[in-house]
Amino acid sequence: MATIEIRTFVMGNDVVFLVAGGTAHIGAMATAWISSEAPFVQSYSLALPGHREGELAVELAELASRTLNRTVAVLAGIHLERPSKQAIEAIVEKARNGMRETLEQWNIEARE
Repeated sequence: MATIEIRTFVMGNDVVFLVAGGTAHIGAMATAWISSEAPFVQSYSLALPGHREGELAVELAELASRTLNRTVAVLAGIHLERPSKQAIEAIVEKARNGMRETLEQWNIEARE
């Protein structure tokens, strides 16, 4: 089973997250920001033709923006060779858990 790696880069007050798994590449990107209008986190995404990481990139970007209360971008590229439905579900859950862990660590370090 492929692993998920999440790297973070600070750009001023904003944060970029690179989410990679399997054969790393750029498949989709999403940015999310705090808005004064409902819904209070808005997002925009772009996926390369033939890539299916777009929905996951949006989900992770919105979670990060809401948690950190700032603008974020997520670049995602997860390639699995002929994955089963169960393998896709498992890697998506790994990405979600990895982002939650990354955000928890971020908040711990911010309090120190």
